[in-house]
Amino acid sequence: MALLLVGASPNRLMDHELHSHDCYEIIANTEGEGTAEIGGQEYPFSPGSVHVIPPGMLHRKRAPGGFRDIYLRTDTLNRTDTPRQIERKLIAPLILSDDSCHTITNLLSILLSRYLIQKETDAVTETMYNAVLQMIEQSVTDPPIHPVVSRVIQRIAASYSDPDFQVTKALTDTGYSKDHLRRCFREATGMTPQRYLTDIRIRYAKRLLGQKEDQCLPVGEVAMLCGYYDPDYFCRLFRARTGMTPTAFQQKAR
Repeated sequence: MALLLVGASPNRLMDHELHSHDCYEIIANTEGEGTAEIGGQEYPFSPGSVHVIPPGMLHRKRAPGGFRDIYLRTDTLNRTDTPRQIERKLIAPLILSDDSCHTITNLLSILLSRYLIQKETDAVTETMYNAVLQMIEQSVTDPPIHPVVSRVIQRIAASYSDPDFQVTKALTDTGYSKDHLRRCFREATGMTPQRYLTDIRIRYAKRLLGQKEDQCLPVGEVAMLCGYYDPDYFCRLFRARTGMTPTAFQQKAR
């Protein structure tokens, strides 16, 4: 498998002529809203829209106010030599949406910079390329998540170490009904938003407590790094979730 080309639109385009490539093309729209014509079908696009176009498929984009995008061309969508279902069945374009952190778009942007600076494809470039393919694969194979739920998940992940973070406020800030969003969240993750936050914190605490002896931290410091002011409350919660106190877990990990 090979990375063939990474590029970006040179300026804000209003129309791109109908064309095709003899390879796969992954396009992430970064600016503008309009319509993409792919394989004779029309698809609306906006910032965060991601299109994966099979080899030989005619496509173009139009936007009255102009658009910009970043693209990657590759001879495969597989990260390994083993054939995968995603490529065998790709006879139509994949129309995806980037997550609330714009992960695919950011990966492509970093990959483009690396691709332009390096004279040859190096290990870092290859890793970034594989990360893009993995995100595409994950977007296809994972159950779809409501965009608002995805935003709440990302906010929880970004706020795990903040003792003052309130899940209720994160839900309220979306503008959606809290009860409705809690139901959507539970359907997507199998747990409540508060339980999801606790899971992230306890999982991170296990990693901190499991460090080598010369890097181990006091339990009180671990509690603070995981978003808990009160070490005693953290210890009770940790024991309830793991069946062990933080100190016992730390000693066993050593």
